[in-house]
Order: sequence, then C-alpha cells, then structure tokens
Amino acid sequence: MNRRLLLSTIGLSPLALISAKIPVTDTPIVDNLIKRWKNSKTYTTKVFEAMPAEHIEYSPTEEQMSFAQHFMHLGYTNNSFIGVLVDDRTYPDYNALKGADFFLERPDPVSPFFPDRMQKREAEQNKALVSAYLTSTFDYVISSLENLNDALLTRGEDKVKPWYLEGHTNLDLILRSESHTAHHRAQAITYLRMKGIQPPGYSKNNTF
Repeated sequence: MNRRLLLSTIGLSPLALISAKIPVTDTPIVDNLIKRWKNSKTYTTKVFEAMPAEHIEYSPTEEQMSFAQHFMHLGYTNNSFIGVLVDDRTYPDYNALKGADFFLERPDPVSPFFPDRMQKREAEQNKALVSAYLTSTFDYVISSLENLNDALLTRGEDKVKPWYLEGHTNLDLILRSESHTAHHRAQAITYLRMKGIQPPGYSKNNTF
C-alpha cells in the first residue's frame, strides 16, 4: 500500500502527523511576546549604537529621515500603539491622540514623521538622548505587556481608535508595533552599510 493511500485510510493528513509532533506548552502567549520584545530591544539598541555619534544624523537624501530619527520614530510609534492598547480612554483621531498622557518625552521637538534635525548640541549628547529615549520606549512596551494576559489579546477590536488602527485587536497592535520596528530598523541598517559599518548580526541577536 502506498503512503498516500495509507494516510487516507487511517484518516490522517501529512500536516496532521507533523502537528502531532509539535510539543504542547502551557507557556502563555504574552510571555513569548515579552521575550520577543526584549530581544528586539537588545538588537535595535545595538544597531543604533553601531553608528558613531558624529554620523547619527546622516541620511542618504534630504527627503529621508536621519539615522537617529528612524529610532525616535519607531520609539514614538511603539509608545503610541501600546498606549492606545493599555489606555482606558479612546482617541478617535491623531489630533486627539497627540495629547495622550502616556507619551514619553522625546529628546527634542524633532518631527516623528517627516525629515528633520535635532537641536544643535555635541554629537555625543544627542546620541545619548536618543539612546535614552529608545530604551525608555522599549521599557514602556515591555512593562505594559507584563500587565496583560492571553485573554486580553483578542479584545480591543471595537475600541475607538484613529483610522489607521481601526479594527485592530490588542494582539494586532502588539504585532504591528514589532513589524514597524523591524521596518525602520532595517532602513537604519542600510545607513550603516552606506557608512561602511558592519551592522550587528541578525541571527545571533534574535535567538532565545
């Protein structure tokens, strides 16, 4: 009897056999999310720190965010998305969201969305300010996740949010934040390459 016929005879698909070998764990999903975010914090920080202070405001063109701005932007966005998740209040649009109490103070009024430059300071000082902000926003996300449980992940879809977050569950907000972090971190890595700098390795910084 061939293998396909045997499988159909016993009522199992190859995928069913594979899934049967996947170990069952009682580890909450939230715990795995926290672990991923801690890894993301470490890796993202290493990418930022790889750029010498005198080059943190480098950008390939005037139309692109600077290297430093990518990190302030992703930090601001993480602060925003997770803030929307944990805040009891609702924010129907971005103008309402801008005044939310959960926002951490940015290093200076640099735009979180459009190409801009930091205030004139010593390069090392500006780098330290961005590094501290990046750390604070990651810590905000991680501490917020530590107060969640798996039952809360599927909730939040009907909560009033700005249009670009409509229909997002709490889990959607968490995953979209991480995806957005990867998006801007990858752009920052290309800036390192343009400066002839070897970026931190991805795989060794993203294993559990």
